[in-house]
Formats: sequence, C-alpha cells, structure tokens
Amino acid sequence: MDIYSEVQSSEPAELINSPFGGRYCGTIPPRRRISMYRAVAISFFSNKNVSTDLFEGTFRFINASEYEIGIPIAGSPCSYTITPSMSVNKTGALISPTYPGAYPKDMSCTYQFLGESNQRVRLEFRDFDLFFGGPHCPFDYVKVYDGPDNSSALIGTYCGQQRNLVLYSSESSLFVHFYTLPRTANTQNRGFKGIYEFSESFVKLDFIRENDGIHIRGSECDQKILSKKESTGFVLSPNYPYPYIPKTVCRYFIYGMQDAQHLERVRLEFNAFNIPKVEHKDKSESNCTDGYLKIYLKGQETADAYDKFDYELCGNETQRVISEGPRLAMVFSSGELQGRGFKGKYTFETEYKIPGTAAPDGTCSFTYVSSSKKRGELNSPRYPSNYPSDTNCSYLFLGEANEQVTIVFDHFKIKADNNANATAGAYGSGACFEDWLEMYVVYRDNNDRLLGRYCGQTAPGPVESPRGAVGLRITLHTDQESVASGFKARYFFESAKSDAGDCGGNFSNQDSGIITSPNWPAGYKAPGRGMASNACNWVMTARPGYKLSIHFEQFGLEGDPANRGCPAAVLRLWMNVDSDQPPLELCGEKPPVEHWHYTSTGQTARISFTTSDKTVGAQGFRIVWTEIQDSGPGPPSVGLHCESTYHFQCGAGYCISDKLRCDGVKNCGPGDDTDELHCTTEAAEEDHDVLIIITLFVASSLICLLCILCHSRRSRRNHVRQLGLHRNAHYDSQTSATAGLSSSRRHLQSGGASIAGSLHGINSGTLIIPPAPLPPTSVPPPPHICIAGVDMGHGLMSNGEDDDEDDLELDEDQLAADIFINDVHFDEDNIDHVNQMANV
Repeated sequence: MDIYSEVQSSEPAELINSPFGGRYCGTIPPRRRISMYRAVAISFFSNKNVSTDLFEGTFRFINASEYEIGIPIAGSPCSYTITPSMSVNKTGALISPTYPGAYPKDMSCTYQFLGESNQRVRLEFRDFDLFFGGPHCPFDYVKVYDGPDNSSALIGTYCGQQRNLVLYSSESSLFVHFYTLPRTANTQNRGFKGIYEFSESFVKLDFIRENDGIHIRGSECDQKILSKKESTGFVLSPNYPYPYIPKTVCRYFIYGMQDAQHLERVRLEFNAFNIPKVEHKDKSESNCTDGYLKIYLKGQETADAYDKFDYELCGNETQRVISEGPRLAMVFSSGELQGRGFKGKYTFETEYKIPGTAAPDGTCSFTYVSSSKKRGELNSPRYPSNYPSDTNCSYLFLGEANEQVTIVFDHFKIKADNNANATAGAYGSGACFEDWLEMYVVYRDNNDRLLGRYCGQTAPGPVESPRGAVGLRITLHTDQESVASGFKARYFFESAKSDAGDCGGNFSNQDSGIITSPNWPAGYKAPGRGMASNACNWVMTARPGYKLSIHFEQFGLEGDPANRGCPAAVLRLWMNVDSDQPPLELCGEKPPVEHWHYTSTGQTARISFTTSDKTVGAQGFRIVWTEIQDSGPGPPSVGLHCESTYHFQCGAGYCISDKLRCDGVKNCGPGDDTDELHCTTEAAEEDHDVLIIITLFVASSLICLLCILCHSRRSRRNHVRQLGLHRNAHYDSQTSATAGLSSSRRHLQSGGASIAGSLHGINSGTLIIPPAPLPPTSVPPPPHICIAGVDMGHGLMSNGEDDDEDDLELDEDQLAADIFINDVHFDEDNIDHVNQMANV
C-alpha cells in the first residue's frame, strides 16, 4: 500500500507530482494520516488473487479551520502570524500540520506571535513528538526565538518527546519555526499541539534587570546572577516591595566564578522576608504548604533534584546561608496567599577550600584556636588543585598559655622562580621573590619573628613554637603568573615544654662544648607514640664582646634540601638570637670533604633540632662550639694581641682559651689544628707527675699494712699469755681447778686460729678429778696448765723450754693432742663433763 497525504490536486495524473508518503506491507498498519490539503490518495498493489480482507480503515472529513491558527503567510502552506485580536480571551491553539497524523517530510512552517507592547507571550506544548536525531536535533526540530523573527535571540531547539514544555517571551513577540528534513525514510511522529496566551499579568522583569540579573529566556521569571569577581548585589521577589503575584514560580540561579584561576562561593543573607505560612495542627507537617522559598546549596539543580532542598523558608524567618560550592539556587512559589516577598543580599567570596575558621570579611585568612580543635589539617587554596594566582593567604595558630603548636608539612610545591637555583628547590628571600610561603613565630607584643621563606619543592622542616610564644603564623603569597599545587600540612596543640625542649641545655661561662643529637652516635629516633614532635634546644652565650665558633664535625639528617626539603627532621641555627634574621635550616648529609663552620654575629647563638611523627631516623650530628675573640677572616693579624685569659691564637685568626690546647678537640675550627700541635712534651711531664703521686700512695699503703700486721701479731701473743691465768686468790682447789678449766675452755674456743680445732683425743668415761690439797693461808700458786707439753701456767713452757714474750710462737702443727690441768689428763670423750664444769 502506498500513501500520498500531500496531494494538492484530485486529478490522478497529478499524483506522480505529489510527495510520496510511504509504502507499507506486512501486518503493521500505517499511523494515522491527516491530509496536508484537501485530498489523500491510497494505492494498493497485489500480484495474486486474494479472497480474504487485507486491510480495513476509516476516513473522516474535518474542518480545515482548526489548522488555520492565524493569518496565513504567502508562499507557505503552514506559516501564520498570530495576534491577540484574532483569538478569544487572547488565547488559542497551536497545532502542527497533519497532527495527530504523521507529519510530512521536507516541510518548513513558521508561527509569528505579535503581542501588544505591555504583553508577554506564553506557549505551552501539551503534546510534542518529533523524530529524535540526537541532543542537538540535527534532523527534525522546533526552534523558538525570543522576538519577532529568526534573527532574535534563540530560546531553544527541541526535538524528540518533550513534557511540560512551557515557554515565555521576554518582550511582546515570539517566533516558532517547525522544520522536517527532506529524506526517503518514512516518519511516524505526530508533531505537536499546544496553546498560546497573550497577557499583561505575567511577571514584569524589571526586578531582574534593575539588580544585575539576567533573565533566563523562555522562563516567566527565572533569573541567573553571575559573579563579576567577588561582587555583591540583591535578589528580590517579583514586584517587590509590593505584594507579589499569586501562583507564580520563579527560580534564581546565583553562580560564582569557577575556572582554572578562580573558585567562588555564595553568601546570602536576607534584609526583609514575608511569605505567609499556614499553621497546621500536626506539627510534623510543614507550615510552608502555600508559598515558600526553597534554597539549594549543593548544586542540586544541575541534576533536577529540586526535592532535595537544604532550606525551606516561609513566614517572617530569615536565614544566613553559604553555598558549598560556586552555585546557590532558589525556587520561589507564591501560592494563593499574597505577601511582600523578600529582599536578600548576595556576596561572591573566593572559595579557598581551606579547613579552619574563615575571616568574616571573606578574605583568605584562617584562624586555628586550641580551644576549638587540638589537631587538624591545613592546605593551600583549592588543594590538591592548583592554587589561584594573585592571592595572599594567612594561617594563624593560637594556643593557650601552657601550650605549644607544632606544624608538619606532608606536601609542598610552590612555584619557583625561573632560575637554575630555584627549579628544584629554593629557600630564603634571595631565591623566592615571586611565589613563596613564610613562617613566623607570634609573640604577645605582636613582634613576629620570621622563621623562613620557602618555594619550589623545598618543604619547611617541622616547627615547634618556642616556650613563651603565643603561636605560629603562615603566609602564602602568589603573583599573577603561573601556579602550582601548593601545600598540605598538619598542626598539633600540645602541652608546653621547657626552654630546652625534650633535650638540650643552656651554656654560659664556658670556653667550649660539644653538642650531639640524641642517642649519638647510634642515631636519633622518631618521637614516642602519640607525640607530634621532639625538640632539642641549645643556647650558647659568650662573654660580652666575644663571639662563638660553631663547627659541624659530623652531620646526617634525613631530607634532601635540593629536591624535597626537610619535612621529617631539621636543624635550625640562629647566629644571633637578638636579631630578626631567620635561622639557617639544615638537613641531608654533610660530605666528609666539606667544612661546615659558622661564626655567630652576636654574643648568643641557638641550635634547635626538631623531629616529627614522620621521622625515620638517621645518624645525627656532632657539633663543637668555642668562645672566641674574633680578629676577622684571614690569617692572624700582626697587631692582634689576645687577652690574658685568651692567650692562644689560632691559625684562623682568632683567639681561644689556653685551657683548650691539647684537649683532644680541634677548637680552632676545620682545617686548623694548631691548638692540638706540639702536645707531646707537655703530656710526658704531666705523666711524670702522675707517676710520682701513684708511687707515694703505694708506699704509704705498704707501711700501713706492715703496721697492721705487727699489731695483730702482738695482740695474738698477749691473748695466748692470758689463757688460764689465776684471776681469784680465794677459792678451794676444786673451784680453782674448775675455774681454770672453764677459763681454759673459753680461750680454746675463741682464742684464734692457732688453737681452735686442737681439742681431740680425750678418753671416754666419767671424768674424775682428784681432790686437791687445802690451800695454805698464803696465796696459792696459780693453776698449772699444760697443753701438748707447753706450760700455760705461771711460767709458760713450750716443749719444756722457757720462752720469753717476744719469742713465743704457738703453731697449730706443734700442739699435741693432750690437755693437762693441774696435772690431770683430759681426753676427748670427757669433753661433755668439762663443759658442765665450765658452766658451774
């Protein structure tokens, strides 16, 4: 079956000149067709006789005036001009040719809407079905222009299937162009049908134009406000300050800058707000059921997620809001109740994406207070994206009275200047004069002290605010050319340490000293678990008028100053603590052939060694410092005379204490060992004096030992002489014998090594002591005691020979096994009886 729906003449011969509407077969019937003119032609072909029905349909003649929606334009079968006077109530139907049948190919129709000067035009497409060839509609389309012809501003191009497509003109005219592509393929789409309206009651757009807004073409009152870089302005409800029009919906899109160099956010606060609300008994139900203002802070409008609003406002409440990105959107619905509406002030602020408390004026200033948060992160603007150009940012860290703040950098890349020394890394104001980061110590008297200036990839070392300081401050400066990724760091507020830190000390009134890193030479370690940093501070003070020589004998800290700086561990050296000059910052490894030697510019110098929680560990350092009388660089001056206490002049040209000569430490500095030369003779004389002292001490010790031995021998002789002597003249013979035995026994038990252990060989049995004769009236003789043939009585005898006091020598080997008391023999078996008698 062939169909012709664009037949202009009813003559069959003219059918060949009519556009072909399509050929159909099989079981799928053609779509409904409406003739473009007064006729439709159908041709059926078959190659065999068929008795059954092959197709069946209906036809109807309709009034053509339904498709004549305005004044026809000559030269086109479907172009019209529409004015308010041509329709009832200034409204009418807009319909495509042949709707709802499939529209023809190779067709161009225009609809020109011309209203009065105070009117606007509204189009509402209630059915829209065109062939969809892609998002840009390259084949069939409807284009709508905001003006009287196709030279006006384009509102939009539409194809495919559209729903709820409502368009408004900005002024009093609107132009619609319907086009179908000339092609051989058949189309099955219906076209479109809608209504149009001319009205003076549509929202006037003056409230948009007068406040730097841009009306969104095709909408009734939607507007877009674009930033002019940190600009500010006002947003108003329609017809403000007069009551707004009921049943009106307006959308506000307030967009900040977002490009390679700029990123902004939107701050909005209301000066006036009045949208009547409806009170509900059910408190769970929203009171904003009639009119409302919904606010979107996360860019929900980009995904048409208008049901996911952040705030819904009505009544007289106001709200101060800040967008979470460069976009802030609002939807105002007036409802049926009228109110005055609202007036709000918007401000575009640069979005830095920096954690911390931002300055209220929107500048790149952030404050970190210990009472709010003890630890956290900070970064350059928009990190990890490149920071913006022509920017100055400030980061202020304020601890409490008993606290210190530590900052550790994890990433650092600031644009370095275009010179060979700064491409890999740079440090100091001489190398960084375009983009840079500076660190300051903040004191209570607002006398900030510069710690250093950094750029390139030379990351600052971990820094700990000194005791007595309020905190630390970081500033970032960027110029108008080129950018980089910036930095990321961490901060910690901890309890204050002593002036020396975790280690260190204060040296004064000393000629010299040695400073080493913790655990030297085994190597320093990372701080303890839970600690952000370790700091060792040494302060050396010379006498008035003198300076300090500081020589790094060995040095090895993790880090690479040229490529990545000193992010994990750093040594800082202040050549004059009273000066505003920043310290030297050192890390890496000192080659053995290099000499690191510094002379203080003042009386006091300071060394600070700081490690962080990311420290791995390395060998450390050994530093020799010496108080010097400086004569300036070069060889010793002929006219220089050292003071009396500093009467040794080094080859480098300055004087040191004579006490430092030959002390095993090169106090004259690298390459100058004059203080350690010609020390052999003096050392020999010192050794000779020591030898004499040792000899005298040994001789004195020997004399004392001989005296002690001699006294011991004399005491032992006297002790043996007293053994068994008569102590009481008035006793009988039995008592005398018993007393003598008891006394002898006690002396034998405790009398010394020469007698102890010699009681043996006493016979067993009952001990019988013969009666002694009665003592005479005169003093009886002392008991006669004989041990192994040695007379222990009145006249001591050894082997029957007299022995004077000086020659008595009792040897254990010479003592016999027999004991006799008053010529009575005692054997070993009767020793118990002897004990009993001793007790009596």
